[in-house]
Amino acid sequence: MTRKFLIGLLLAALLPLAGAFAMEGDAYLSQDDLRVLRPSFDAFLSEMADLLIDRGLLPEGDRESWILYQRGDFMQNGGFGTVYVIYTPGLLTLADESVTMRRFRADTPVGVLTLETLHRFVQSSSPLPGLPLDVELRTAEGETLPCRFRWITSAGSLVLWDGAMDEIVNVGASYINDGRAMYWIAEPVDGIEETLTLELLAADEDETLAVLTLTMLAGPNFWSPEALK
Repeated sequence: MTRKFLIGLLLAALLPLAGAFAMEGDAYLSQDDLRVLRPSFDAFLSEMADLLIDRGLLPEGDRESWILYQRGDFMQNGGFGTVYVIYTPGLLTLADESVTMRRFRADTPVGVLTLETLHRFVQSSSPLPGLPLDVELRTAEGETLPCRFRWITSAGSLVLWDGAMDEIVNVGASYINDGRAMYWIAEPVDGIEETLTLELLAADEDETLAVLTLTMLAGPNFWSPEALK
């Protein structure tokens, strides 16, 4: 018999921290605030996933997919959300792709690049100003490497966003990320493919260490990241 188990766990442990980040009267945390909290939230999700696997409530093979789904809900709802655990085989295949995070990894000559974005970005229903482009470079052992990231697009625009100030800054077709949350926005035309270029630059000078491309496929009202090479 299929067992079903539902845990609705409000993130009360994180809510007291909100006062330390958000401006007085703000209902939600900014994306910059959430980036500060993310390591603690990721650690929480990792321990929760281990517990669920141990209890037989989450298949081992679904561990990363479950974590990315929970992360997407947390990041898009200003730090307020519910962690759901439902033991139903294949449930994650039914998850809303516009909420679920997607993680790409690529080996480069200088380290392992990780890009976290969404499976699908639907502008009409998302609280985000564009498709998130969150990247980091680490060694094979997991140590963070000093690096800068330059995004280049031939379509649409790159934008920065401070959710707390409700300020969106259009930075054009090329931008060297300074650590703030970065997004890409363009009008989707069903069946059109676009490519974003990512240059890895040395920390202190404009020496190009590696170049990657992110392929995007448009649907009727959405963009879907397809490959990072």
